[in-house]
Amino acid sequence: MGYGVLSAKNGFFMKSVELVYSKSRIDKAGYKLKDHGLSEPELRESLEVLSNWRAYHAPLLDSFARTLKKRSKALAKDSKSIVAQRLKRTSSMVLKLKSHKTMRLSAMQDIGGLRAIFTSLEEVTGLLEVYRTSKSRSELFSIDNYIDRPKRDGYRGIHLVYKVKKTPSAFIEIQMRSHLQHVWATGVEVIGTLQNSSYKTGHGDKEWLEFFALLSSLFALKEESPVLEQHSNLAFQDLISQTQKKIKKLQIIEQLNAYTSLYTRISKGEQKGRKGGYSLIVLDSELNTVLLERFSVDQLSEATSAYLDLEERYYDNINKNVVLVNSGDLKKLEAGYPNYFMDTKILLRDLSLIVMGKYL
Repeated sequence: MGYGVLSAKNGFFMKSVELVYSKSRIDKAGYKLKDHGLSEPELRESLEVLSNWRAYHAPLLDSFARTLKKRSKALAKDSKSIVAQRLKRTSSMVLKLKSHKTMRLSAMQDIGGLRAIFTSLEEVTGLLEVYRTSKSRSELFSIDNYIDRPKRDGYRGIHLVYKVKKTPSAFIEIQMRSHLQHVWATGVEVIGTLQNSSYKTGHGDKEWLEFFALLSSLFALKEESPVLEQHSNLAFQDLISQTQKKIKKLQIIEQLNAYTSLYTRISKGEQKGRKGGYSLIVLDSELNTVLLERFSVDQLSEATSAYLDLEERYYDNINKNVVLVNSGDLKKLEAGYPNYFMDTKILLRDLSLIVMGKYL
């Protein structure tokens, strides 16, 4: 499957991806993927349409990433800021389509996603202001501030969605978080993977969902930002006490130590040529492995083809999670998406401090 041609622009080599399907065909594929009764040919065809539409976002994502990196570097107070990018997983796209019955695949706003992570909330809000006041060839379509108004499940961060003025048009999402907000979100995803539960979408065991909400409010207090509405009347000591009880009852520290330490990493392929490129990550919660296959910057076609093959192979396998991300610096890749590597070291440190009564 070859979608792209190389073109030089502003000193970078990037893929120009040809979209070979109409928006109506894309939406039809999205509709079909909601149905688990697809035949093998129907599944393959629908996944090919989805993959082409997703690949179409890759060069747009690269363009937005260069701007985000420049703006983040200018605002960052230390060297710990992170910019990461990824193309949304098929499983996540299908789950979103099923959860929002009227959503069309061609109108999904976070297929191409960027993430900026800073040490402090001041840097996060500073970056938001830069984007709100800067001119862009693309339309700033929406802003959701989940720091001032956190989601009921505890999620905090800021989401910007841009509508790219291109034919056909597409959306790119930019997430802005503090490191502490990132630790929380990573914990939700890792524990969800370990338990085959979609805590990220608000589904799963009630006690675990209550724990995530309590932890979010504790983190919010540390950052002097609003706690969840359901905790607004709790005294600080009550919030600490309830969180400690959940940690101990669910044996969270013991579980994370036991299960995440079992994972081993397997590397395949080497990036050559220009700095950057793509990494295909396969998180296998059955074999407890993380497979990392790397592609150079001019191998987008090969990377997206391999991505499609694996997603089709593991389409109904909840133990296999596949994602394609822009690599850049490998350490920053791991820091930007620690959930793909089952890395919970920072979360475990914070949970231990909470249990010992030494947090905040």
